[in-house]
Amino acid sequence: MKRNFLFTAVSIGSRLLTGLVIFVLLARLWGPHDFGMFSFVFSVSALLALIVDFGFASYILRELGAEPRSAVRLIKNAFWAKLSLLLIFVLAATGLWAFLGTSVLPLELALPLLLAAAALSFADFFVAPLRALGRYDAETGIVTSTNALQFVIAGSVAWSGGSPTTVAWAFVASRMFYLALAIHVLYRVIPSLSLGGIDADAPRQTFKRVWSYGIDGALTTAWGQLDVIVVRALYGTQAVGIYAAGQKIIQGVSALAPVVGNVMIPKLASQAKSCDPRFQRTAFLTAGAMLGIGSLFAAPMLAMPEQISSFLFGNKFQGLGQLLPLFALILGLKYLAAGSGIVITSAGLQAKRVITQFVAMTVFAALITLVFHKGLDIKFFLMAYVFSMLVTALLNARYWLQFSGSKVL
Repeated sequence: MKRNFLFTAVSIGSRLLTGLVIFVLLARLWGPHDFGMFSFVFSVSALLALIVDFGFASYILRELGAEPRSAVRLIKNAFWAKLSLLLIFVLAATGLWAFLGTSVLPLELALPLLLAAAALSFADFFVAPLRALGRYDAETGIVTSTNALQFVIAGSVAWSGGSPTTVAWAFVASRMFYLALAIHVLYRVIPSLSLGGIDADAPRQTFKRVWSYGIDGALTTAWGQLDVIVVRALYGTQAVGIYAAGQKIIQGVSALAPVVGNVMIPKLASQAKSCDPRFQRTAFLTAGAMLGIGSLFAAPMLAMPEQISSFLFGNKFQGLGQLLPLFALILGLKYLAAGSGIVITSAGLQAKRVITQFVAMTVFAALITLVFHKGLDIKFFLMAYVFSMLVTALLNARYWLQFSGSKVL
């Protein structure tokens, strides 16, 4: 277990290069306006990629953890179901671009970021079985090398004066390499894997099993991307650049959450399926570890926000320091919600997470409507985000307790 945590920690740590450090570099080099435009289109691309994501990586992680002997069948069926969503992804992207226009969604920036998002989605899909099968060493090698490559390529392009568009194409190059390497390694780990010869009804059956993962994954990712789009609509490009700088800190630190989740979901799923009496103890350890990680990173943002803002982003991002304490509360609550979310996913209650996310998103939408009508500033927007994350954490905990009370392990 310790070895798996170590491999996963190295893997996720390397994601910080692309999830936080590279965006800090881009923000310092470009300033709020260009960084705001890049972050906005990046968020739109990530949201559209949810169509093809549809929770397949989480589905594979959980299902293989519970039924490792079904690896070939599960991967093949899930792959074809995922592939069938590509056409919808393309049509949705085309329709959105036509609706918003090039002034809001520049094609020269949107095209590479959409390609990069699709490549990342399929690469993560092919990496997920490695975690479920306990091959954390293989996953670490793939993720570490490809994230380092992306950091070097994108960072070098930006440092040499590259525009948001050229950096976006650098993202495409590194993520295509990630996809190719993930497929190659998975075939070496599972030599019997074949993606051909699928039953005609298999994708439909897979969708019946994966829908809850897809909706939950979509709503979870929406928390990390939709806010940028709303801030852009409410407060403009300059404001979204400052907001996105704080948001990237949250996203970067949140990338550490899978250090716990990737290791514990297969273990918890196996214990839940076999009614192992150790399930509750493992669940509490998992939730406690998540809360500890969130608190560790939130504390400095609460204690010295101005210093962190100045150190990371410089003087161009005036006003960010006043927002960081609210971002810290969001981060802590995200980890609290994620800890209990891991437990209920492992227990097979993924549909309950969908309810949680839907309720919290509804609360968030209602509060944002109030912010808009009252003309309140961005601090109130963040307060609405904080309250919505609290709703998520409380509802996840409620379903966990219900499961504990209804099932004797």
